[in-house]
Amino acid sequence: MKVLITGGSGLLGKAITKKLLSKNIDVVHLTREKNSASGVKTYEWNWERDYIDEACFKDVTHIIHLAGASIAEKPWTMARKRTIVKSRVLTARLIHQKVKELNLPIKAFVSASGIGYYGAITTNKTYSENDKPHHDFIAECCVQWEESADLFNENARVVKLRLGIVLDKDQGALQKILSTIKKRIGAPIGTGMQYMPWIHINDAVELFIFCLTNNEVSGVYNAVSSEHVNNKVFTNKLAKSANRKILLPNIPNFVIKGIYGELADILIHGSKVDNSKIKKAGFSFNFNTIDSALKDLFS
Repeated sequence: MKVLITGGSGLLGKAITKKLLSKNIDVVHLTREKNSASGVKTYEWNWERDYIDEACFKDVTHIIHLAGASIAEKPWTMARKRTIVKSRVLTARLIHQKVKELNLPIKAFVSASGIGYYGAITTNKTYSENDKPHHDFIAECCVQWEESADLFNENARVVKLRLGIVLDKDQGALQKILSTIKKRIGAPIGTGMQYMPWIHINDAVELFIFCLTNNEVSGVYNAVSSEHVNNKVFTNKLAKSANRKILLPNIPNFVIKGIYGELADILIHGSKVDNSKIKKAGFSFNFNTIDSALKDLFS
């Protein structure tokens, strides 16, 4: 097995790379700028110029597609929204085009997706993989993301993982929330009743490798842990784990919208997401509760 990873320099990409290397599995990265942060061979590509270094495909048997501009890093201007979508969709199309041109025998294509597929909404419904997508920007982005992954169905096993918030102490959403708490400006957002489907970084890594190596797994799966936690509970438990106190009242929705614009929708809304399908496929989560996840991260 040799694995090509796009987005390998990100939080999840680095963690998956480290785990694969520990199993003596060859890994190479496709990157916009050459770097060796993970100690693996890197190859350059640029989806905007329709360029990819074809040497990256030498002996590759499996592909993990994580590339994509950050969803929550910048306000959703029209230009930013185009970048968010294209950096996911056009990258997958470019890889597929080259795989097809070179007639490469890829065994599996495992792609990230997101629970945004179900929309930035707050309901009492628990969403499963059988539910239809919502009709807002983030849902439409996820639909196109998954459709681009499905191009590989003609010659490979395809798995799409709808990720929740990936919990890691040093990077990502958890670190950003924690930094506001440490500055004494952190608090639940809006009503605090919106759900925050999540997954521990270690479980996310193991899940990608499970899907990479299990030939019986294909299609779409929710990549979230079992416990449904709302924003208020999440924020207070995070503060407690870091030995901090929440001093401010909930941050009003209008304040969040004033700062982030349309992006605020994914912060002030959220629904429950079910993970029973991937568990039935044989995957076991090590961190099923937010308490166990935070205890591990902060111990």
